[in-house]
Amino acid sequence: MRAPSLRGRPRRSELFAAERPPRLVLRFALVLSLTLGLASALILVVVHHFALSQAERAATRQAGLVASALLQREVRPSDLAKRVSPARREELDALFATYVVAEDTLGVSLVRRDGLVTYSTDHRAIGTSVSGALASEAAAGTIASRVSTARAASTPARRKSLETYAPVGPNVHGGSALITQSYAPIDHTARAAQIRIGGVLEGLLLVLFLVFVPLLARVTRRIRRQIERIHFQAFYDELTGLPNRAHLFERLQLAVGRAAEKEQLLAVLLLDLDRFREINETLGHEAGDALLEATAVRLDSVVAGERLIARLGGDEFAVVTGYTLEEEVDALTQEIRLAVEPPLNVGDVQIAVDATVGISFFPKDGNDAATLLKHAEVAMHTAKQWRVAKLAYSPAVDPHDPEQLGLVAALRVAAQNGELRLHYQPKVNLATGAVIGFETLAYWQHPTRGLLPPGAFVPMAERTGAIRHISRAVLSGAIGQLAEWDALDGEFTLAVNLTAIDLLDIQLPRRLEALLRRQGVDPSRLCIELTESTVMADPERAQSVLERIASTGVRISIDDFGTGHSSLTYLKSLPAHELKIDMSFVSGMTVSRQDRMIVLATIHLAQSLGLRVVAEGVETHEVHNALRALGCDYAQGFLYGRPQPAEEAAALLSNGTREAA
Repeated sequence: MRAPSLRGRPRRSELFAAERPPRLVLRFALVLSLTLGLASALILVVVHHFALSQAERAATRQAGLVASALLQREVRPSDLAKRVSPARREELDALFATYVVAEDTLGVSLVRRDGLVTYSTDHRAIGTSVSGALASEAAAGTIASRVSTARAASTPARRKSLETYAPVGPNVHGGSALITQSYAPIDHTARAAQIRIGGVLEGLLLVLFLVFVPLLARVTRRIRRQIERIHFQAFYDELTGLPNRAHLFERLQLAVGRAAEKEQLLAVLLLDLDRFREINETLGHEAGDALLEATAVRLDSVVAGERLIARLGGDEFAVVTGYTLEEEVDALTQEIRLAVEPPLNVGDVQIAVDATVGISFFPKDGNDAATLLKHAEVAMHTAKQWRVAKLAYSPAVDPHDPEQLGLVAALRVAAQNGELRLHYQPKVNLATGAVIGFETLAYWQHPTRGLLPPGAFVPMAERTGAIRHISRAVLSGAIGQLAEWDALDGEFTLAVNLTAIDLLDIQLPRRLEALLRRQGVDPSRLCIELTESTVMADPERAQSVLERIASTGVRISIDDFGTGHSSLTYLKSLPAHELKIDMSFVSGMTVSRQDRMIVLATIHLAQSLGLRVVAEGVETHEVHNALRALGCDYAQGFLYGRPQPAEEAAALLSNGTREAA
């Protein structure tokens, strides 16, 4: 499989490139132009029709005036009774030529009531018939007109004309005069009116267009800015400018789909800033915000190229990257942690944090965005519980995994069935390098899943209450091992971790004393380790139980000091013999001045209270030498040895120098 290509963190100018709002101004301008064009055409048609109607009425009235003013006096009833004689025709020709026929008049005819043409300036029409209805209507005294085509007297060509029937002669024996006018002047008059009226209306429409388009442009810009603002708030974190959880989910889902198609690999890294809550509560939210902004900038400088960064909320960030080998993801995780660690000045205060990283891989840890994010979060929270810098997801660390739920019932009987295997991690004297004791860790030899480390079941045992059975089995096994190893060395100690649930058991001191007496073990060789959070769960009851345990001679050790919330008052009052500095400070003391100062202060504090000091998580000779220079008493970590079975630990005790490897 190959690493897929992901787009990195987008610049602000690119945030909406793929989701830009519609071009409202352009669309509105086009729609408005088309609408106004259609409206203009319709207006012109209406205006033209209106102007033609008005011009036709004017021409009809003019023809009626001619008929009533001249023809009514000059036309004889006999002219309408039958076709006129040639002599009379010549008289009428002269009359009409002088007084009636104008440039736009194509001809004049006298029409009987039944539509017979008795006379016409176009002699060819005499004796023909025209519209009897209009002739009859005009003969009754009403002026009527129609648009038609007619031949002029001077030319055989037909052209558009207006025929007006005007009444002439007496009502009883009268008829009508058919005055045929050229339509060209009417059309010219109509077009002139159309230009005047249409021009005004078109001008008004153009003004509206010029007013509304800029107005809409301004409104659109405001709408776009608001949409962009809403989009940014919905998909991006306002404080850091990084994609938020919703955007990460969307883009991760797309990336998963592309990776599945191309058989590529993806990794999801979820990181949480350590001690961020303390910074917020101590220095205020402004300091916390400044730290988050600086973290975003630092991540952006490291996670370059085809990768995605997001802030999920609070102090959680996510990084999605393609990879070919898991070593690439490990290297990126280390780069991220190193980028986050440098101190940051907030006002007059210098603050520094570490990052805990949980990792999930596509496709082995999930085939969709929701599963990958959930599994990365599980790995991150588990890493915090185990106090390790990074952790890749596996079903063994997932309390919500169906297989994990199946372990709950089995845990209750695992101790009784002898499935717990005790491993021992060496603790050395920093001054001499000699092994002076071991910390006891419980491993579970599961019938089907093999040997499970403590982190795979102890957190779940604490949540379900099954830890009581495990603690009893571990105490019994450790005390038995002390008795068995007594012949090898009678000075070393064994430490056993107890939880808050164990300290709620008021019978614990009596049961512990009985176990020591039965095995014949010196109580001072057993050390009970408790974390600060365990003691602080119920300080008064914890102190009462611990005082009773201490009265038996068993030693008390405060584990993971510096990560909890205990006060110096409780530390002073607890019957403790030993204090263990948390590995989160120890591992960074050679590169972080703050961590070094915390370690030094803790050593001086503990020794001033008469407590021995143990440093946890020592993995390098540099840290070993630094602790030794600061006067720390004891140390443990992978540098001296990993948790090992009893046989290997016994071999280490049998070594004459009793020095860790």
